Amino acid sequence: MTIEIIAELAQGFEGQPEQTRLLLKAAAASGADVAKFQLVFADELATPDYQHYELFKSLQMPDDFWRELSSYATELGIKLSLDIFGEHSLRLAQKIGVDSVKLHGTDIANVGLLNAVAASSVNKVLLGAGGAHASEIRLALETLANKQVVVLLGFQAYPTPTETNQISRVKLFVDSLGSNHENLKIGFADHAAPTNPLRYALAATALGAGAEVIEKHLTLGRVMELEDFESALNPDEFLEFSQTLKDCAAAYGATEDSNDYAMAEAEQAYRKMIRRHVVAARDLALGNELVPVDLILKRTSLEQAMTDLNSAYGSKLQRDVKANSPITKEDLE
Repeated sequence: MTIEIIAELAQGFEGQPEQTRLLLKAAAASGADVAKFQLVFADELATPDYQHYELFKSLQMPDDFWRELSSYATELGIKLSLDIFGEHSLRLAQKIGVDSVKLHGTDIANVGLLNAVAASSVNKVLLGAGGAHASEIRLALETLANKQVVVLLGFQAYPTPTETNQISRVKLFVDSLGSNHENLKIGFADHAAPTNPLRYALAATALGAGAEVIEKHLTLGRVMELEDFESALNPDEFLEFSQTLKDCAAAYGATEDSNDYAMAEAEQAYRKMIRRHVVAARDLALGNELVPVDLILKRTSLEQAMTDLNSAYGSKLQRDVKANSPITKEDLE
């Protein structure tokens, strides 16, 4: 199983270029595959009378800085993703060559922006579906049919109460959408409290339900109380989170509908080790046609002993065999 882990950096950069670079560096060092920021332009998000308009203004940074950050991401070996909220941020995301853009749940029914993204050169779209209705998701997927889309479930409630995650929705989406849409993956945005004992387990549960993309908030240090710190992990915690999730994905593995399920070499060796050998349950004579009462299974020191009783039944012995002696394929006609 292959998974992708997104470090959600959101507005934690607070409009400060150096802080932004440090967050990107922390994401790369913490095992994330993707670092994601919100590309904020106040006039795309709100009217000037809105209570947080000035906050949004304070988050704006020059286009040239975002270009520089894209180059820095390449240097660090991590993909860059940006939340966009309008055509201005979409155009900039295209220009700097981001790996993906995210449409926040607030824009899942924003037909104009959906159409603009569909017509853009951006190939991959993270579709925030927290709080979205099925009809809105279907319409968005129809509009974005020419893109690689990750439907990202989960929502932020600073932090999100455990019982409201409804991770069962992941499997519902995998089953109902997976066969109808090409280039579609289902993801989960985990907003568990960083002190919650389930801060790693919730994402692992989502993996088991079929999620292939996991998003988790990252901050430079919760004690600093930067923007969007409430459900964020510190860098060392995020590294443990990433390693744990990737180990869980490795443990999930790949199987197939065959007799041995494509079991790994280690399990094949285990099978060989635990199988007991076919042994005569009583003295058996040459020419004896073997039936179940003639044979039992026991461990022996023989290297090439038989382990499959069914393959011995109905065969005739080519020699006398004493009770409690192993039987080999060479003993059978």
